[in-house]
Amino acid sequence: METTYPEKCERYIQNLRRVRALSKPQFAPETAPEALLEEIQGNAVRSFGLMQENNALLNELVYVLDPKTLTDEEITNLEAFAGRLFNFGNSEDCGVAYKIHSLLLEAARFREDDRMIVKELYYNGITLHYLNVRDDDHGINLLESRIHAHFMEAASYISRYEEMDTETRQYIIRSLGNIRLTVSRQTKADCKRYLELFDLAMGIIESPYYQELDPDIPWQRFIYAMHMDQMTLMAYLRHHDDPVIAERMLKSATYVYEHQKANKGDESRLQNWRANYFYHAARYHAGKGTARAVVEDLLDMIDQTGARDYSPDGINRNLTGAAYIFYYETLMTEQERTELADRIAKEREAAHRYLDEMPSNEYPRVASFAIRELIIAQSDAKQFDAHTVLGSILLGHKPTEVHSTMVAHLTKALIGRLIDTDPAAVVGLKGCKNVAEVAARKAELLDTAYECGLYHDVGKSAVILNIDNNGRRLIDEEFQGIQTHPAIGCGLLQEAGCGKYMAPAALYHHRFYNGQGGYPKDVPPCPPEVKVIVDALSVADSLDAATDNIGRCYQMAKPFRTLVGELKAQSGTRYAPKVVALFDDKDFCAELAQRLDERRKEVYLQAYHIGREK
Repeated sequence: METTYPEKCERYIQNLRRVRALSKPQFAPETAPEALLEEIQGNAVRSFGLMQENNALLNELVYVLDPKTLTDEEITNLEAFAGRLFNFGNSEDCGVAYKIHSLLLEAARFREDDRMIVKELYYNGITLHYLNVRDDDHGINLLESRIHAHFMEAASYISRYEEMDTETRQYIIRSLGNIRLTVSRQTKADCKRYLELFDLAMGIIESPYYQELDPDIPWQRFIYAMHMDQMTLMAYLRHHDDPVIAERMLKSATYVYEHQKANKGDESRLQNWRANYFYHAARYHAGKGTARAVVEDLLDMIDQTGARDYSPDGINRNLTGAAYIFYYETLMTEQERTELADRIAKEREAAHRYLDEMPSNEYPRVASFAIRELIIAQSDAKQFDAHTVLGSILLGHKPTEVHSTMVAHLTKALIGRLIDTDPAAVVGLKGCKNVAEVAARKAELLDTAYECGLYHDVGKSAVILNIDNNGRRLIDEEFQGIQTHPAIGCGLLQEAGCGKYMAPAALYHHRFYNGQGGYPKDVPPCPPEVKVIVDALSVADSLDAATDNIGRCYQMAKPFRTLVGELKAQSGTRYAPKVVALFDDKDFCAELAQRLDERRKEVYLQAYHIGREK
């Protein structure tokens, strides 16, 4: 019996879930090492097979379809499939949902179906929004112009509002309100643009004319969501004294504060756990409250949260809440700091303990963003050990932890070999002026090489959804998102006080040796005092990624000898000749290959055993 379209869609979704389960195995401490490694390796093989099957399914279900020839039945099937895949922040597969809605938008334009066009413009914009990599602190907003264009075009149908049915009118209103989502909020000009778009949307959403025309539309929910989103301007106020924006913030914060109970059903999506904080912080920035009130409210909130609550809401309360405490603490008077010193010290200790005891590989996206806020809030005070906080980002995602640890060992081994065989190639590293100084500072240089390797991928904390999407091949937008991780990692390391060597190592590790390829583009030359580490790190990164024969499921691992051949083929272009030349020594290659295999097994065992020391 032939399999139906819905059945194939269900097969695809079940395959996705199986891959995600296989990529997050849990093992008891008594599990034998051989059994643990065998299961991880078996999971990788099974995941690779499921990925191939899903790629074939997508090709049949979506990619080969021609938007100009879609039938009504095919459109209905595609809409149902996209509906299964996309659910805002809890989507099964936002990337494929976007590809489907992109296909449907083309079909709608071909059919000149305005109602379908509006609907698909909205869904193209919202799915791209959830695929977008945006980091205002580091000037990244990857898909801003495309998201903006979709929402703007859909909102432009407000001129024909009366012609549309109620469902289409809701998509017009939603799109109008969502135009603001793409705007960065770092500068005064950014905030001004945001508020202009906010006022444009609110003028219509609060209009008696539109509300009376469509009384069944949830206008109050839209108003609440608009005010809640405006709270994101708080990040700007934490760094700029701006009375005008502060007054606007206070108006929205008061609205949210007073209507929190009425909107309780939307708590998880609208992040109501911050409502009290927003209210007290807005009062402080508007000159009508104190920093102490902000700190005390946050302390009370965390006191009421379980110290071992590792739900997404618990992580936000315990870590993001702590980040806000440490920021507003610095704005209190000396007497207030003295009076609250014991409570704040207790919370700092609790946050340390919470980080240290956080179960790895759980809620990585929530945890990584909360930890990043903690880093930024602490960038001046430096009251958290940078390695503790950065290490927590790695521990939150086991594949990144394993890869980063392996790259650290390999980078250290390559730099050590260079120092032993060609110390002149290392002159300049950390300011070393000659070969004698390189030899004298060998231990220090190796430690730096290890740390650069260990934290080179911390920027992946911002693209967890993309790097975890290993149940199919990536779409272009996801791959573009992954390419932002060096810049984001560089920014995080600078915030954490690791800007001199570790930050540039993160930024340049995917740039080609000759500067003619790789990413990110349009960056100045790598600083000479860290260049040789970057050269070794780039080789180490490729070496581990390509030869991992235990846990990598997106492609079958390559033999060590094959990878060495590829390194040599790209010597002088992608890879540094002096690093690649190390592999001309057959004894070194044999020793490194053996050490690589042994170390990888150790690292996997360390990462996946429950109860291991962190």
